[in-house]
Amino acid sequence: MSRVNLRFAACLIWLCVLPAFAQPTAAAEPATSAAQLNFLRDAITNTPYSALVVHTKVEITAMSARAASSKKSADDESGEERHIYHARVLETFKGKSYTTIRYEMVVEKGESASVDSEPQLLTLCLGKRGFYWPGTGASFPGDTEFIAEARRVAKRPVKNATQSSKQCD
Repeated sequence: MSRVNLRFAACLIWLCVLPAFAQPTAAAEPATSAAQLNFLRDAITNTPYSALVVHTKVEITAMSARAASSKKSADDESGEERHIYHARVLETFKGKSYTTIRYEMVVEKGESASVDSEPQLLTLCLGKRGFYWPGTGASFPGDTEFIAEARRVAKRPVKNATQSSKQCD
């Protein structure tokens, strides 16, 4: 299982499965929101780009033999593909401002790809090919509480360049 999928699975357990075991009380909801806000703070602090976006399309392409052979792990090149997401940027919190962006994800072949029409907060890494998905915990709800927190956190000065890309490898 790829690192992206492991992060995704861990996040799903944290955000989807664990709340289901909690008592259905009014106190359970703010705890989930507080945890998500902590993840948002960490993601914005440790990636070079964050924005509020609406996805417009996704393309799925096979990994090239060159890209697969240059990977550090011994993954089977036929077992992975590239999902290329396109989005309209509503607001940039950190990094250069764009009207549209594209970013890539390397996933297991056959993994589903969908375009959600709801605004989302994204945190992304920047590499030779452009923006890429750092893994689970890089997408957040585009509601007012998260947007306000993203604005606040993005205004903080970055201590060093290494911290700004801590989630990017």
